[in-house]
Amino acid sequence: MVSEYTYCPQTDFFIERVDRDTGFDMPSFHIHHKFEIYYEIAGSRRYFIEDSAYIVNAGSVVLIGENQIHKTASLGDAPSSRIVLNFSREYLEKIAQAFPEVDFFSFLTEEHNHLLSTITVKQQNHIQTMMQQMLVLEEDDSKEAEAMRTMLLATLLLELKKLCRQQQEQGGEKGRVSNHIVDQIQAYIAQHYAEKLTLTGIAGQFYISPYYLSRLFKKSTNLSLIEYINGVRIKAAQNLIEKTGESISTVAEKTGFMTTAHFRRVFKDATGLSPQQYRQYYKRVNK
Repeated sequence: MVSEYTYCPQTDFFIERVDRDTGFDMPSFHIHHKFEIYYEIAGSRRYFIEDSAYIVNAGSVVLIGENQIHKTASLGDAPSSRIVLNFSREYLEKIAQAFPEVDFFSFLTEEHNHLLSTITVKQQNHIQTMMQQMLVLEEDDSKEAEAMRTMLLATLLLELKKLCRQQQEQGGEKGRVSNHIVDQIQAYIAQHYAEKLTLTGIAGQFYISPYYLSRLFKKSTNLSLIEYINGVRIKAAQNLIEKTGESISTVAEKTGFMTTAHFRRVFKDATGLSPQQYRQYYKRVNK
């Protein structure tokens, strides 16, 4: 059985390979306070990141920054394979301190770098080989294996950073799927997420039917409207939890959730941690 979460929020490094014989849609978006690298070995997927959707084909790499909402979905019912890894800044802290003039992280968060698709087969194989080596090293808990895994990850990041720069020089990212109406709706939600939002109410704001809005939004983003709204609210809640000492019930109210119980459930579904656990975790990693 495939687990709902493809990451472990309590650890600083996680890597996994999954091969599927049929299509698979993630049950909901998720968010984690880590970076993520996703490599599509075989098949094609639709990938939602923040307010954009992408078509991801075999040989493509998806880069996700800290606390960016994301979710994948099938394109048809064909088989697919992928490797995904996520890691915290702290995991590479020693290497980053050894090379203070090198920025290992910021390119992962830049919107125009989410999909790395204009890379050669040789480059694809090099990326997959490094990730496969890290997978093998996960089975070894020795200090030597940990050192090798850390250095491999740092090397991979520098390779991906260079490839992102080359892709920009060649004309930029390809594969983004967009829709003008959906873009406007997302902007509206960003402004009004703390208020009561309904499918009917939002449809009325844009003079379209609720049925059309529901279908259009799902097709463009792989998310239902309520999933997307909850994602925006969870990101806002994370910010409040990290930067204020406000109670969990106050955070829930300020971010548009009708009850604290519902907020706790949605927050844990999205992050893998309860709001209180997330506050404790954030304090620990930011001492």
